[in-house]
Amino acid sequence: MLVATLVTLVGYLMPWFKRNRAMWSFSGWEYASLSSGGGWTLITFAWLLLAAGAALWAGRSVVAAMTGMVAAVGTLVNALAVVAASFAMLGEQSSLNAVAERSFGVGLPIMAAGIGLLLATSCRAIVRCHLSEAAEDRYEPSA
Repeated sequence: MLVATLVTLVGYLMPWFKRNRAMWSFSGWEYASLSSGGGWTLITFAWLLLAAGAALWAGRSVVAAMTGMVAAVGTLVNALAVVAASFAMLGEQSSLNAVAERSFGVGLPIMAAGIGLLLATSCRAIVRCHLSEAAEDRYEPSA
């Protein structure tokens, strides 16, 4: 889960797409470094911090594993909102071809892979915790 959180963070910070041909202008790093402080876009970092914290105990605690799942979904929703807001800033396009011709960076695919991995490892941690609890209950001597 920790590796997945780091992959997601790297993808969030890397460039997603260009506004014009001269300069990369949309990424989580760009929003975080705004002079106004980044505002609501910084919530994504809070979700990732929660996911990293949960990853440390997810192998031993169902609550931590479920917290990791909640953080993964929170990251997904918030990052999606930030990317959607970025697309909205491009203005109305006369056709879908204008979006298809835009220069895209590697940030979005890396972020998507990281979030997918975070969701998968969170599910795995939840299942493993339940299975280990069931195994302990099964082999406990009866009174």
